[in-house]
Amino acid sequence: MTSKSLKDFTLSGGQKAVVWLLGLALVALFVSSLTYRMSHPGNKVEFQQRSSGGGMPGGMGEGMSEDAMKHVRELMERMGKDPENMEIQLELANSFMMIRAYGRAQTFFEKVVSVEPKNVQALMGLGMCFYQAEQFEKAAEAFDKIVAITPDDSMALFNAAIVKKYYLHKHEEADVQLKQIVDNPKASAEMKKRAEEELKRDAHAEQ
Repeated sequence: MTSKSLKDFTLSGGQKAVVWLLGLALVALFVSSLTYRMSHPGNKVEFQQRSSGGGMPGGMGEGMSEDAMKHVRELMERMGKDPENMEIQLELANSFMMIRAYGRAQTFFEKVVSVEPKNVQALMGLGMCFYQAEQFEKAAEAFDKIVAITPDDSMALFNAAIVKKYYLHKHEEADVQLKQIVDNPKASAEMKKRAEEELKRDAHAEQ
């Protein structure tokens, strides 16, 4: 499985939802969206990850819980028959994220990364699991690994910068990554705008 990525996102509300499209290798596949909002008193890290399998039915509403659980059971059955299939493992991780079972999702993301250390989807999901668990050093490390693989990945740069700025107090490192987004001709106008806004924002005022 290849792990290159495309990205494009918009921000809604105070910190608008980040939308990003993953997987050049997945363009021929049917993929479904999985959106998360990780909150902090001063800032938010949000993303939309596209899974590599058939996708989760429905959306994130409460009415989808039963369908989500059914899909998880189906994936578990498939995994039992093909335990080394990383595509199923990744879809299971995304499915557990859908029902906010972050610990279980982390287990499967870690399995994928152990086999495919350059899988950008798995690294992004793993970073979000660490973020949710308030393991901010590990979250930043996961996002930085994506940047090492795909230096132009503005989403990974943005997430890493937000974690470093608001949780790890590594303001200089955060600013460097935000400036990389601003200076990147491949970054979208909206991404550059958000990075510029973050560069102007006082992290201490958000605490």
